Amino acid sequence: MNNFAEELAYWYLRFNGFLLLQNFVLHNLGNGNQRSSADSDLLAIRFLNVYEKVGGQDQDWDKEKFYDWGIDIDKFNLAFIAEVKSSKDLKKCCLEKSFLFKRLESALYRFGIFPKKEVGSIAKKLCNEKYISINSWIIAKLAVTEKQIDGPWLILTLSEIDEFIQKRIKSYQKDKYADRVYFPSSLLQYLTWKYGHFSTGNF
Repeated sequence: MNNFAEELAYWYLRFNGFLLLQNFVLHNLGNGNQRSSADSDLLAIRFLNVYEKVGGQDQDWDKEKFYDWGIDIDKFNLAFIAEVKSSKDLKKCCLEKSFLFKRLESALYRFGIFPKKEVGSIAKKLCNEKYISINSWIIAKLAVTEKQIDGPWLILTLSEIDEFIQKRIKSYQKDKYADRVYFPSSLLQYLTWKYGHFSTGNF
């Protein structure tokens, strides 16, 4: 993880049933002789029938947020291309750059959901939309930010993530507190310790 915001975004998606690839390198995005590389912060896939005994059941998902986005997670597989920006002075143009055609195309190739010959047209369509629906899949652009910035992407704020994680930890207080050291994240271990103590009045 590069920073706390990317880590929070990772665990929000992980706790909502996604499988994730972090910091996917996008090679040679320049034109002509200009060579340029960048990365996609998070590529995330969620299948319809995802289930875990602890923290992976129907009541555990942040369905209200997905419904706010217009997405029914009970009907579609999901593929999210996520960019995480924690700056308080973030400009809209920065997010626009993060979701340029070449970046979306590279991410779609990596997902491997669609035949290669279809990827270009899908990426082009996605450029101007928050998400698109194709057969059983919803492909979406997700911006995780400090504040609300409207544009052709889904928005998730860091405060919304913090609220969701806090709620999830408290709902599985005994299990998550006891097993917190197994999370490969010092930040999440700390939050589990903090919210676990807080919810019992021992913090």
